Parts: sequence; C-alpha cells; structure tokens
Amino acid sequence: VVAHAVATYPALKIAISGRTEAKLLKVADELGLPHSSVVIAPLEDDGSGTNPVLIEAVGRARVVLACAGPYRQCGMPLVRAAVKAGTDYLDLCGEPQFFDDALVECEEEARSKGVLIVSACAFDCVPAELSAALAAREVRKRYASDGGEEGGSAGVVSGIEVCHTFGGVAKANATTFHAAVDGFNAASNGELKKSRGKVMNKFDVQRAPRRPAEWPKVPPTPGNLPAYHEPSGMYALKFPGADAAAVLASWRYQRIREPEKYASIPQPRLSVCFACPDKFSAAKVLGFGAVFTVLAKFKTGCSILHGHPELFTNGTFTEGGPSDEELEKGYFKTYSAAYGRTEEECVRATCEGPEPGYVATPRMLVALAMTVLNHRDKLSFSGGVTLPGALFGDCSEAYDMLRESGIKFEICS
Repeated sequence: VVAHAVATYPALKIAISGRTEAKLLKVADELGLPHSSVVIAPLEDDGSGTNPVLIEAVGRARVVLACAGPYRQCGMPLVRAAVKAGTDYLDLCGEPQFFDDALVECEEEARSKGVLIVSACAFDCVPAELSAALAAREVRKRYASDGGEEGGSAGVVSGIEVCHTFGGVAKANATTFHAAVDGFNAASNGELKKSRGKVMNKFDVQRAPRRPAEWPKVPPTPGNLPAYHEPSGMYALKFPGADAAAVLASWRYQRIREPEKYASIPQPRLSVCFACPDKFSAAKVLGFGAVFTVLAKFKTGCSILHGHPELFTNGTFTEGGPSDEELEKGYFKTYSAAYGRTEEECVRATCEGPEPGYVATPRMLVALAMTVLNHRDKLSFSGGVTLPGALFGDCSEAYDMLRESGIKFEICS
C-alpha cells in the first residue's frame, strides 16, 4: 500500500505507523521516505478509545489507512482513535462482525464529528459492491417507469448478481484465511447474530418490505453444486467471502441514514459467486470447503485450521502469498448483473484489474482514500461508519480514481 501511494502520488505527504520502529525504518529506507515519516503508535487500548499516543499519531493525518488484521483482534483501537482525532479512516477489513461492532460503537460520534470510517476498501468487496451499484444505477435509469431520472420515478432493482473470476493466480496470503476461520466460527457460535442484533436494535432498522410476487426470481441462488455461469463461461459456486455481507450492510446503512428514501423499497434478491474453470475444479473446492465448514464450527477445529492453512486449502493460502510471476500475470474479472421488473430488464457490468490481493487491493485502497481527500463533497455522507457501496456507489469521481489506478468498471449491456 505504501509503495503504491509513494509511486503514484509523489507529492503526497505520507507517514507510516506501527509498533516496531526497526521494521518501519526499513520500509522507509526502501521507499526513500525520511525517517521523520515514521510514527511509533502502539495499539493497546482498554476499550475507552483514550490511548493518547495513538490518538495523537492518527490526529496528524487527514486520512489513515489501516492495513493490519485480523481486525476483530486489532482493529477497534485504531477506529476509536480516528474518531476521537477527527481523522477519516479506511481499511481492508472483510470481517462482517467488525462492520457491525464498529457501527454500533462509533456511528453516532463519527457522524456528529463528520468523520468517515470505511471498511472493506479492498478486493473483493470493492469490485462486488461498486460494479453492482453501477449496474443497479443503470437499471433504474434505463427502465424507469415513466421517463427516466429526468422524466419520472426511477426504475426498480429486483435482483443483483455478482460473480468473481480469476486468472494466473494460484496463491493468496494466509492472513485472509485466518480471518475467514474466525469469521465463520463467529457466525456458527452466534457471535455474528448478536452483533447484527445490536445494530438492528440500536438504530431501529426497519426490515425492507416484502418483494412483490410478480418480481422475477432472478438471479438464481447458488446451491450445493456448481452452476454454469454464461457471462464468464465458467462454473459458479457460492462465494465464501464477505461480499454478500458487505452489500447487505451497505443497503442496511442506507435505510438507517435515509429511511424516507429507502424504507419503502423492497430489498433486491442477491447472489454472490465465484467461478471455477471446470466442474472438476469446482468439485475440489466443494470438498475442501466441506472440511473447512465442519472444523471452523469448533475451537479445536479452528486451531487446526489456523495451524495448517496450506493443507486445508489445497495450497492456495500460504504465509508467503503469491509468487512474483503470479503478481505480474495474475488478474481478476468480476461480472455483475442488475435486474428490473422482468428478467429481460437486465444490465450487466464488469470490474477487472491485476492480481487481486497484492496489486489490485493497494490500488483500490489508495484510490478511495484519494477520493475522500479530493472529492469529499461528492460522497453520499460526510461522516459515519459505512462501506464502499453506500459511500462511493453514486460517486463518479470514485470510479474515475479507480480507473486511473487500473481498476476498470464498464457497463456491458
């Protein structure tokens, strides 16, 4: 992230912060940053958000980018400090429980101070949320009931489909796997449900109205077997990441912030998948996924998974991450579709970019941070604890910043 920011925006004043001075100085030397850019700031916090060293460090910046996880273990002290300091915050978190906990604890103060706390500014949530938002916006415009945005009411969105595809990449960093283990365990033991309940109760979130019976039952919901995905020509499985939770959290946040606009709108049907090149590959994924699902329900199983990420992912998640060749040749392409009142009222969009974890993710995070810095007045909200879809989904400048960084969004049909 730092290397990309320094190379892309050389005039930007950047500081790097953490707990270990020697490691930070090494990074500074490698990137040609002065030693004065190194800020030592421990994350220790008693839960009150009053760590003075951390607050002072964060307060020296206009935007802080949180790059270390798992966030359920080390994320909240930095969020609290950012809110106290009045500094905007973006992170790479793909942990649904963290979304909810941060919202419950910090939303009111962040909103009152005009501080933005934005999670999931990374692959895979950014391509999923923003390509879906792009397709949905086009459906509303193209299929408006009486003349379009300028001539009448906007069209409805009855369904959203997202499907990730990958090429040239066989490995990813184990930190993502560790976060997934803890997240799945939290969902299995009821922790996630409790956190979601606190959100619904604190903000009196009204459930979306029931979908009209005449709305099409699309997209199809992924089952236990791979299904052919025509736009990609591959076989789709239910995506195990945080995308669906992020999309739903963005929709929920919009109902919290703008109930008069969103409370009466039925929630679209949602499907989030990833595609394998053939049925055999999909079958292998299902097999490893079944073992993961069983083990992650129990503490002992979680310990086993944490100790052997390569073994339980067929070598996909490793402590070292992708090879240099994979970083250079890897790529992703996300296919999204939004449906209107009928199955024929459909708009398709894509998002594509380089290797998703180490190349595309820093570009996404920095591009969205620059959007906050330079185009804050164009965002949906001036403060609050939110996600990319709710904050950037209607901001054309955010899409422009991402395109300039090599993350391309397009309307296909």
